[in-house]
Amino acid sequence: MGMNDSNQNFLGSIHKENNSRKNLTIYHQNMRGIFNKIVEFQVSLYNNKPQVICLTEHHLKTEEITSINLDQYKLGTYFCRQKLKGGDVSIYISQFLQYSIINLEKYCKEKDLEICALKKKVQMNNFIIICIYRSLTGNFMHFLTELESILNDLYNTSSIFILCGDFNIDYGKDSHKKYLLESLLVSFNLFSTVTFPTRIFKKL
Repeated sequence: MGMNDSNQNFLGSIHKENNSRKNLTIYHQNMRGIFNKIVEFQVSLYNNKPQVICLTEHHLKTEEITSINLDQYKLGTYFCRQKLKGGDVSIYISQFLQYSIINLEKYCKEKDLEICALKKKVQMNNFIIICIYRSLTGNFMHFLTELESILNDLYNTSSIFILCGDFNIDYGKDSHKKYLLESLLVSFNLFSTVTFPTRIFKKL
């Protein structure tokens, strides 16, 4: 599948009062397998040149992802499945930037919650960038409970939180899952910033 079958956007969730800040450009892409799309993907980055790239569903094993090179970026942090195929998350960051990894491995469970995060300081702002993937067939309540635990552990008012990824929740219509996720995010002063479709399927 080509890049047109993938899901891409520039923001997940961010503190509402900081929506106007543009100190850091973050790019999210659902790859649905990156191995044969690396050149095409790097071309898509040419005009945008984000400082941080969050990838979901890269479909790489640990020994494979460490050998993948994106021009002018370094692999910041990642999660790779050990048992099942597909899924996975990773964050790449400009090779000129310093950052620190936030270890969330204990929260990861294949299909239910695949997550990685890093912290980056830009001027006087501390950004905590979290990349998330939840399989459509994953346990939603496990995902929600563990995400709440992570936010409880990490949350502080002096940091700007950005969550991006593929939650496999249709935001184009009201649903119980959408309501529960939004209620959780609002409780941490986080709000959805992507209000347009990020994946469109053609009806046969």
